[in-house]
Amino acid sequence: MTPDVPEEPVEPAGSSSATSSATAAAAATATPLAMPKPLLTRNRIRLRKAVRLIGAGETTPGSLRRPPAQMNRMLTVLACSSMLIGAQDMWNRTVINEHAHAIVVMLYFGSIVVLGVLGLSVRTRRAMTLVDGAVLAVAALECVNRFYTLTAATPPTTVSSSHVYYGTDEGSLVHMAARTLLHGGRIYGTQWPQIFQMFHVGTTPLMNGGSATGLDYPPLGAIFTAVPMGLGLSHPPAGIAATAMLLLASLVMFLLLPVAWRPVAVIVCYGFGWLPNYAEMGYPGCMELPFLLVTVAYWQRTGRNGKLGRWGVLQAVCLGIAACLHQLTWFLAPFLVIGLYLIRRGEMPARDASRVVGRYVAIAFGVAFAINLPFILQGPVPWLRGVLAPILQKAIPSGQGLVGISYYFRSGSGDLSLYSDAGLLAGAAILVLLVVFPRRLGLAVTVMPWLVFYLSTRSQEDYFDLTVPLWVMAAATVSAVDFDRAWHPRPGLLRTRTARFLLVPIVLAPAVLALVGAVATPPPLRMQITSMSGNAGPGALAISDLLQRLTVRVTNSSGNTLSPHFASSTGSTTSAYWQVLSGPAELSPGESATYVLLAPEGGVGAPGISDRILLRAVTPVPMTMSTQLIGFGPSQTTVTALQQAEAAAQAKAQADAAARAKAQRHKHGQSKPHTGTALAALR
Repeated sequence: MTPDVPEEPVEPAGSSSATSSATAAAAATATPLAMPKPLLTRNRIRLRKAVRLIGAGETTPGSLRRPPAQMNRMLTVLACSSMLIGAQDMWNRTVINEHAHAIVVMLYFGSIVVLGVLGLSVRTRRAMTLVDGAVLAVAALECVNRFYTLTAATPPTTVSSSHVYYGTDEGSLVHMAARTLLHGGRIYGTQWPQIFQMFHVGTTPLMNGGSATGLDYPPLGAIFTAVPMGLGLSHPPAGIAATAMLLLASLVMFLLLPVAWRPVAVIVCYGFGWLPNYAEMGYPGCMELPFLLVTVAYWQRTGRNGKLGRWGVLQAVCLGIAACLHQLTWFLAPFLVIGLYLIRRGEMPARDASRVVGRYVAIAFGVAFAINLPFILQGPVPWLRGVLAPILQKAIPSGQGLVGISYYFRSGSGDLSLYSDAGLLAGAAILVLLVVFPRRLGLAVTVMPWLVFYLSTRSQEDYFDLTVPLWVMAAATVSAVDFDRAWHPRPGLLRTRTARFLLVPIVLAPAVLALVGAVATPPPLRMQITSMSGNAGPGALAISDLLQRLTVRVTNSSGNTLSPHFASSTGSTTSAYWQVLSGPAELSPGESATYVLLAPEGGVGAPGISDRILLRAVTPVPMTMSTQLIGFGPSQTTVTALQQAEAAAQAKAQADAAARAKAQRHKHGQSKPHTGTALAALR
């Protein structure tokens, strides 16, 4: 249905020349800024269509007066329910000491209930759109309130501060890069080891015994952070920049999702709670979200009819910007480009499909190159090392991926790099399978890239958490119908169903073999704890409180010369490296040596009751890890005995103090008569 367009008034055939003259005179005296009536009419029609599209997802007249979809009501109620997650904790934190923030939380609870009632009672799509917009606004305001409640206005001076400035080293390094940028320095090649004392954050240990102390991300995150820093705003500037980008991402997601799905933007961006948490810590991954959401929304339509159009150009620009914020975009881009080519190739000749996809890639690459160019000119080698650092720096294993087999369940591995090799091989295999089976795998283009991280040595949960909005956006805006005509090459070897079925294990076999090699390769170092001591005493008592010193006998059973570095672990993370007081820097094949190790920061805390504490020995070349059990945490009987001994020691100390005080009083009482006798003699 096309909207009704008012017809232009037609002049009667018998009109006089005087009327024409009057009309001409009126036109001559009209203001030059007056807009012609046909243009006004067209603009009004466009505005009405835009309002209908935003409010109802349609441009037909009367669409805003239709009743909202039942799924829209359900998702609105779920969005309101998800906003309750974490609200109680905010109330507990603010109700006593921060009354202004507590009042905001109180109003937040009331708004959730009111909006839930409205979501189930409004009768038109126009009203439902207003309710969903209000839900988004309330959630965004509470996100801002949470940020200013949980973060410190200035870096805390002590570790025990109730507010954090940055919770991790990622935001701290972006902060230092922004500060260096504002002072005209080089952000790549500069190291900031002082962040651990300035912001009291943990380290990212490297396999060579050091820590990540330089900018390991593309430059745009530091540029965004420099804006609030340059304005002199309080609270962590990287957190402000990331939170602002999260707010923008939620708005972008709300506008681009189908109307009935819009409450999902609130659930994903605010309700689950993890994205505001990452934003508070200044994660660059949060800053790329609004741009990636534009890139993946309706991505299968990009280049339709052989032209990118304004929307396609905007998507390419956003892809280039996102690539300058975090390396996660680098893994998504190949899947998007190949999927886009397969869809366009099914609609047009190969030359036309290559032209439109090539223009898309050229725009994205050009934007990324223009942003990086000033930093490349400052020093191409430091820039390249910085942006590739997460891939090449050999950080210590961490995460919930398959590397945990060697890290948690076995005593280590003789070649941890095989895990990352398996991830890259799996990524290449999935790209091949996408080309062969685009109609089956096309919908999963935004999810498949993260299998690479599941197999790599660094498979932390933030790599998956930060991409969930992309999964949801693709699920809501990409239809399987668009892949029905996608091009799927069928060379002679793949024409039969059996051949295509056998292709799957064949292309995945290299990744599987690399994974098996990583798991099966034995750890190269054999370790034996010969003695240990702590503030509670030597031997088994050492791990009942602070473990401070270890003596370890280490044997290199591999065929390589190794440079071991030692750390301890009582859970999913690894401590800072222990200081080697004595022992060789390298161990030749078959060589044994004794190492005396001193714990970092005055001692390592004891594990929980009957929990394990492990000694980790890592080497950078080859990338290996060997694990040895130090001991178990104290049993409940030992804890009770230690508590009784501590109580007895305290009672004895109090009795000794009382005895000394009594002795001093007795001595003072005896000296008084002596003094009086002397005074009497003088008289």
